Amino acid sequence: MTPLRTVLRRWGRRGDAGSAEIILTLPLCLLLLLLVVQVAVWAHAQHRTQAIATHTLSALRAADATPATGRARAEELRGDLGGDLLRGVEIEVERGPDTARVSVGARIIGPLPGWKPRTRAEMHAPVEAPPGPEGAR
Repeated sequence: MTPLRTVLRRWGRRGDAGSAEIILTLPLCLLLLLLVVQVAVWAHAQHRTQAIATHTLSALRAADATPATGRARAEELRGDLGGDLLRGVEIEVERGPDTARVSVGARIIGPLPGWKPRTRAEMHAPVEAPPGPEGAR
């Protein structure tokens, strides 16, 4: 007799023991599935937050940009990319003489009730400057 047949025969003689195991393991499997979905939703939301920060920083780095133009671009992207996934989006835009900085944070909705993780993306880069009279050819 093969080992597989032996195992199958033993399982067949247990009566209702399989029902109790299913009742205990099924909720755990569903919880793990929801956790996987929540992590996937968080990763997608993090990507959206990062995209908002990246495009806002690109607009803010331009030579003729102001913090107002950067904030306007961020608000436009929040409407386009935020959708229903990102809640309470907080955007900070700063532009100095040498660097530009963008910070985007938000709460995420998901399938697990009561758990609303946050996502945050911060970026900074040097400000583009047109070449001066010394750099012109």
